[in-house]
Amino acid sequence: MSGAGPRASLFDWPDRNLAQTEPGMLCVVGAPTNLGNPIVRGAAKGPAAIREASRLLAPPRVAGCDWGDVEGPANLSRYLERLAETTKEVLERGLRPLFLGGDHSISYAPVSVLQSAGDLCLVWIDAHTDFSPWQGTAFHDHKQVLRRLSKLHGVRRIVQIGYRGITVGDERSLGDGAVVVTSSRARGLSDAELLALVPEDLPCYVSIDIDAVDPLHAPGTGAPVPDGLHPLHLRRILRTLVRSRRLAGLDMVEVNPVLDVQASTSAVAAELIRDAADHWGFQLAS
Repeated sequence: MSGAGPRASLFDWPDRNLAQTEPGMLCVVGAPTNLGNPIVRGAAKGPAAIREASRLLAPPRVAGCDWGDVEGPANLSRYLERLAETTKEVLERGLRPLFLGGDHSISYAPVSVLQSAGDLCLVWIDAHTDFSPWQGTAFHDHKQVLRRLSKLHGVRRIVQIGYRGITVGDERSLGDGAVVVTSSRARGLSDAELLALVPEDLPCYVSIDIDAVDPLHAPGTGAPVPDGLHPLHLRRILRTLVRSRRLAGLDMVEVNPVLDVQASTSAVAAELIRDAADHWGFQLAS
């Protein structure tokens, strides 16, 4: 069930019931939860902070709508079920979901729904692989979510961009059909080289963990790692994908206002989303 959400909407976009929607339009859904990251709290405040930061920016050239927040029980598995049901409702209206997290565990819900309708390429923009061991249970945390997603039949390709967070066992090997692009390589990646990694015949879901951005620019996140991407690098990557590949949806996660400095991280997140939305006309025309 979807709650009414905060009165402030992303870019002051109208409520989904008031908007003049068209097929392919972006629909914002807030997922204010920490359930997948019990160690570092605060990401549940991310959706409200991103919406608030967006109001200080010029609106995108292409309009969208705002669904509000999905509230849920204090149980991640059941909460993900609610997010999945909301994803289905968004898709039934002919819209494409833009989730605001929340911790990174939430990405499982929209991707699981989208891949069930057809094969999918997952572009995972993150300082970490989130490929920690997962035992096949109904619960996963933010460090296990990509491993669980990789087990889904419809996830045919994974492109992980921005890696630099060495974890126990060094999880850069994501298996067949996957590639890991480090932050240093990503900075020099041309548009053509990026598109060569992302199959043209597969729709993409783009998941952005704000810790992909260097903490100098985005300190408000639970697992910051030095040597990250400049926001301009990430804006170029998003712009290239929006203009040249069909996006089934996207998310922005792990913005933690509790750890932020003068709302700088929320501002970066809002600017990245606006840049993607600015070019969304290419999606509407596809």
